[in-house]
Amino acid sequence: MAKIHGLVYILVGAFVSIMSWRLNQEKLLFFYYAGYFFIFVGVVKLLFNWIKNNAEKPKVSAQQESHHAVHKPSHTSTAHQIKYCHNCRTPLRLHNKFCSNCGARV
Repeated sequence: MAKIHGLVYILVGAFVSIMSWRLNQEKLLFFYYAGYFFIFVGVVKLLFNWIKNNAEKPKVSAQQESHHAVHKPSHTSTAHQIKYCHNCRTPLRLHNKFCSNCGARV
């Protein structure tokens, strides 16, 4: 089942509350308060998601960050695995026999 984003709850709640208030607040009082409930649920969902996302982020110290920057692997070997189309200069993989852009034989 798909999760519904908190902003959707807020937008639907605001729409229901405003429309029930503008149409006939006395007869649609239930929908007026139901819209406020949806807004409340949306704010709570956004707050919990924000707390969960901030708690999941790993804390990296400056020393660990500088260590990772120094020992970052170089990807120069992947640069040699690319060839270019002689017709349109589109980058291609080595196993391609035809250009994906212009269709020329490589």
